[in-house]
Amino acid sequence: MKNKTIFEDFSKKYHSTSIRFFVRSLLVNSLLMLIPLLLIGLYSIFRTTNESTREAEKKASLILNQADDIMETFYTHVDNAYLFFASNPRVTLQLKNAFEEPSLSLDSIKSVENISLNFQNLIYTDDYLRNIYVYYKNDYSRIFVPLSSKLISFPADSEEEVLASYHHAGSEDVWMDISDEPLLYTEYRTPSLLIYRKLYRRTTDIQNGLVIFSFSADKLKSELNHLLEYEDQKLFMIDSANRLVWPSSEELPAETLQDLAAQMDAVSGQTGAETINQDFQSYTATYLHSPRSYGFSYILLTPKDKIYQTAISLTSMYVIITLAAILVACIISFFKTQHDYKYLGKIINVFSMPDTAITRMEPPRKRSSSPFEYILMNVIRLFIEQDYLKMQDSEKAAKLQLSKMQALQHQINPHFLHNTLNNIYWESVKLTGSENKCSQMISYLSAIMRYSLSDPQEDVKIQDEINYLKKYLEIMKLRYADKFDVEFRIQQDCSIYPLKKMLLQPLVENAIYHGIKEKDGNGLIRISVHRKKGRIYFSIYDTGNGIPPDKLAEIRSDLKETNKTVNQHIGLANTNSRLVLSYGQDARLYLNSCCGRFTVIWFSIPGMGDEEREN
Repeated sequence: MKNKTIFEDFSKKYHSTSIRFFVRSLLVNSLLMLIPLLLIGLYSIFRTTNESTREAEKKASLILNQADDIMETFYTHVDNAYLFFASNPRVTLQLKNAFEEPSLSLDSIKSVENISLNFQNLIYTDDYLRNIYVYYKNDYSRIFVPLSSKLISFPADSEEEVLASYHHAGSEDVWMDISDEPLLYTEYRTPSLLIYRKLYRRTTDIQNGLVIFSFSADKLKSELNHLLEYEDQKLFMIDSANRLVWPSSEELPAETLQDLAAQMDAVSGQTGAETINQDFQSYTATYLHSPRSYGFSYILLTPKDKIYQTAISLTSMYVIITLAAILVACIISFFKTQHDYKYLGKIINVFSMPDTAITRMEPPRKRSSSPFEYILMNVIRLFIEQDYLKMQDSEKAAKLQLSKMQALQHQINPHFLHNTLNNIYWESVKLTGSENKCSQMISYLSAIMRYSLSDPQEDVKIQDEINYLKKYLEIMKLRYADKFDVEFRIQQDCSIYPLKKMLLQPLVENAIYHGIKEKDGNGLIRISVHRKKGRIYFSIYDTGNGIPPDKLAEIRSDLKETNKTVNQHIGLANTNSRLVLSYGQDARLYLNSCCGRFTVIWFSIPGMGDEEREN
């Protein structure tokens, strides 16, 4: 009655714990789903973010270098024009004379036309280059235009701009400017990128002229924008005086960009890096200071949301999947808790009223996988089959005792055989009064049995294995007198290395039975052991009948399959399997033979270090 009261109290309380069971089931199911999802999701987001960052940095560096290549082409034209005038003083003199003449003479007109030919080919072949102007200070408001092969006069206001450029302050020899106004009234109004280059008197620092290259700003802008990889990506160019000369967008103040360029230039000077990446507002700024284009620098601003667009999408999808997984876990946990509690009630009834519950218990459904149903049936068997289980335990104990006795008997038999051989040995000596062939064979056989009775997987020293092999060969030489000689070539420092027991004896036995025994006359068996490059090499060489080529190929093929018996050479197959299982595939047997002359079989095992051998 006391037990019944306890179970009744328990049945009243277990319903109040259903919420805790639900929470526990939810945690278990959530962890099973969320842990792999969390690890895979976080790893995917982390790797995607890193790859997006590296890809964006690589693309940004490529864009800046391509932009620098375009500008380098422009400045190459400017430098070539400067070198043309610097290396041809006669051309400069002819052109200056033409500027100073009130009315151009026929010689000056021819000189101007000849000089124009040097520049017209460049203008016609370069899509960016619109025109070239050469100016020497004169009293007639003239400027040399090679495209028209003329000295053209321009309005006073345009001349003031050219004179301002001519007297450009500072130490810069080359500078750049963006202008929407044409230099000449005969030209169309279109944005132009103007690059100015001072001309000097030969071998002096006195300025005597100015060359101006006019490039199409629209084409340059189109080309630079074509380089951009992301939407809203912005490219800026800053000259050596830290002036913003090429804005691809006016959304950012020039002062802000100049400060950013100064900061990144300082970092570039410390690291020596070609490109520098830095966070800037909602952009990733990439900076390149060109060592070629007269100290020009480039800043590329890439929107972060464009760089990490894939990572952001992946994160959003990951959050949705996680929420869905939690919802599924809640549903599974609810139904699992309801299902489990139904069987828990039945189990409580069995413990509280076993006799009544057993008689009313329905048989289990077929293919049922509920663990509680199995628990319930085992509880019933616990009450029904107690005596049967006790009988089974007694029977198992008896069988275990019998097995122990049989094992002890099997342990006795080998020792009995070894002791019997010793008795036969002494009886043989007693009959002849001294050592004889019979007693020697019995002595060797007794030593072989004592060596082979222990665990075959035991490690022994190579010297012990050689000693055992010598006793075996002595018995075989007594059996096959004058049939073969034995030669050992054992490297001195190899004798103490460990080796699995009885690996060499089957190989020597194979050499005797399949090589030496069938041969007419005397043969030789040579056993070699040496060390090379951290491995111990073993070889058994015999001068027996050898193996025919087709048979040799078959044995080699079979030895590659460690679980296959090699026809008559069972010793080879077993030894090969033991070597592979103990030392790996590199230790398998290798075989070579010449029919009628010799057969050699070899293998190698890893050599241990000196410290391992001492231990």
